[in-house]
Amino acid sequence: MKIVRLMGGLGNQMFQYAFGVAVGNNTIYDISWFDETRGNPNVTQREYELDFWNINPKLTDKPKKKIFGFINLKLKHIVESPFNIYNSKLLKEKNCIIEGYFQASQYYEPIRNRLLKDFVPRNKPDYRNQKMLDLIRDKNSVSIHVRRGDYVKLQKIHGLCDIDYYEKSVQHIAKNVKHPYFFIFSDDIKWVKDNLNIDYPCEYIDFNHGRDSAWDMWLMANCKHNIIANSSFSWWGAWLNQNSDKIVIAPKCWKADGSKTDIVPTNWKRI
Repeated sequence: MKIVRLMGGLGNQMFQYAFGVAVGNNTIYDISWFDETRGNPNVTQREYELDFWNINPKLTDKPKKKIFGFINLKLKHIVESPFNIYNSKLLKEKNCIIEGYFQASQYYEPIRNRLLKDFVPRNKPDYRNQKMLDLIRDKNSVSIHVRRGDYVKLQKIHGLCDIDYYEKSVQHIAKNVKHPYFFIFSDDIKWVKDNLNIDYPCEYIDFNHGRDSAWDMWLMANCKHNIIANSSFSWWGAWLNQNSDKIVIAPKCWKADGSKTDIVPTNWKRI
């Protein structure tokens, strides 16, 4: 039996779910982290969000007690180390609780078709999202995701993509995509409007909030090209994009300290 611990926001939860798929179909997912961290001022408060997708993973909030008929007394606890570096040995572990973020693209290419079927919205989009989706499909659409929010306070850890990165990314798209139409997503749209100048047609998506923010990811996934932040949220928006000719631009430096990560696929452009 294998148990994967779910932690963090939607993008992180998707990586952990996908890793559970990679290690086997009978994976159980531990959701106790969400209650354990509730009210902790040092942890960004999150909720379980995988129910946005049309999946029904096996869940437990008591990983150290009886689970689905199994007594979890002999399960070893494994923590991914270092984080976000591909480690094929993790895929072979048995009878364990695995904790980590598993942000290494190599885990997921072999199961891409399965994940493309899993990560489909459970419900139909509302009027505004459907209208935006229709426009995205009609245009030579390019998503831009600007992550700020908790990254502003934690930028010494996560880092922030600066205006220069976005301007260079837009220029690269403009040289390689005819008549680009930009769709801009952010948790701080006002800051983007005040600081990022785009001399091309664009739309600012500012109507999805809270749990509805997952629709932003789905809209990004339907764009033909993507400019992402150093964020698991926009990573999934780009990875789920099924355009065979897509251009995906990602930052060269994913973490503030410049540490190595295997998160960015080799066929994405880094600026």
